[in-house]
Amino acid sequence: MNPRRRVRIFVLLFFGAVGAGLILLKPFDAVFRIEGYAPEILEASASSGLGDPFLLAGLVFAESRGRAGAVSKTGARGLCQLIPSTAEEVALRHGLQGDLEEPGVNLFLGARYLRNCLDGFDGDLDLGLLAYRLGPGAVRRGIREAGGVEAWVEIMRHKTPSPWEYRTQVLRLRDRFRERAEAGVGWPEAPAAPSWTTRGIATS
Repeated sequence: MNPRRRVRIFVLLFFGAVGAGLILLKPFDAVFRIEGYAPEILEASASSGLGDPFLLAGLVFAESRGRAGAVSKTGARGLCQLIPSTAEEVALRHGLQGDLEEPGVNLFLGARYLRNCLDGFDGDLDLGLLAYRLGPGAVRRGIREAGGVEAWVEIMRHKTPSPWEYRTQVLRLRDRFRERAEAGVGWPEAPAAPSWTTRGIATS
């Protein structure tokens, strides 16, 4: 083989491998960013009554990939991607003031809003997460129109793009963060998980 061709192939393979490695590492960048907020996530989970910091961490991964300055096309802001009007409503209800883009404030409001969503559906984790994503009113309306919870869940699971995949991603990352904490990696502690209920549908 021509030496120049051999060098060219080597360079292409080398940079191709580096590029593939960077793509594979991207999710880990988000994990590390989120774990950089571990103390704030633990505090927000405890003070808001949510009780599961790893569920909150999974939600932050799904919503913002741990980017505190993230702003969506619909105007949702911060780590938990809260719509300002929703954040204001939650803040007024709980007597909190502060900048929505400040991570500690955003995490508390996101945790409190998620707790409200869970309480609104009797601790059903699947419906609570879908309510966070779609809005509690939209979930109730969808259940009513579908003729029941199970029928609506099946619609969500097979819809494209699927809101159910959001739920699955949050739970998958919740489990990953908890495993890392139990191994002593990235978290100062690993609190016991509360007993939110799910339908037992696999997250892997």
